[in-house]
Amino acid sequence: MPVRLLVAALIASVVLVAPPVGAAPTGRLSSWEDFYRIVHPALVRQKVIDPLRALVHLGLLCEARSPRGVVFHVVETRELVRGGPSPRGVNQLIVLDRRLTVTDRIEIATAHGLYCDGASIILDLQVESPRLGREGNVLRLDDGGRISTLGAIEAAGMAGIRPVLSSRPSLTHNRSAP
Repeated sequence: MPVRLLVAALIASVVLVAPPVGAAPTGRLSSWEDFYRIVHPALVRQKVIDPLRALVHLGLLCEARSPRGVVFHVVETRELVRGGPSPRGVNQLIVLDRRLTVTDRIEIATAHGLYCDGASIILDLQVESPRLGREGNVLRLDDGGRISTLGAIEAAGMAGIRPVLSSRPSLTHNRSAP
């Protein structure tokens, strides 16, 4: 009798933990190949990536957490427009929910994402958004995963990044001293 209860508990735990058939994985991806194999088709299916362009970069920038704690994956893509006299690219940040559904995206020109801090996505350069009506290097997400505001921050105000000039100088040692 105890063996049957143990087997029943084991089966119940597998059924409760297993995702529905065809559902996108919600946990961390174990490798780059897994990331690409799962995320790339989701972006193509949602027509976020143009099949006529050459995809030269697809990377998970970070996981942002909305004000109410909803987790979103922030993906950076870079596509090159084929043909033409010189290569031109389209760089964008794409926000995905846990089911890999695109909740928002923004073209970031020549900027690159640095990191996420809560609901903020920090960029290395200013970007401009006609939809938001201003420019900045800090994108804020709302609880629906939409980029709701655009602000600005200087390097000195970035978490974990300090300009070299603001740090104390290192002590110099006289090499001739014993």
